[in-house]
Amino acid sequence: MVEFKLQLDEAFVQTLGYNQIENYLKEHLRKLQLKASAKDILADLEESDLINDEQWQLSRNMAWEQEKSKFLF
Repeated sequence: MVEFKLQLDEAFVQTLGYNQIENYLKEHLRKLQLKASAKDILADLEESDLINDEQWQLSRNMAWEQEKSKFLF
């Protein structure tokens, strides 16, 4: 694990509160991890040719047949 040290102005910490700043940073890190994961997934998808994949087309059609009654036309 890597540790980052941030220096924040004392007045800023007093205004927002230590816990609120800590919670905000943790939430921001979770979002950053999700973005990194999404980027990896997108890179993998670019390598796959789903449009011409017969198994994917069959699965898509089967899912549509199963769920199409839930949609109005």
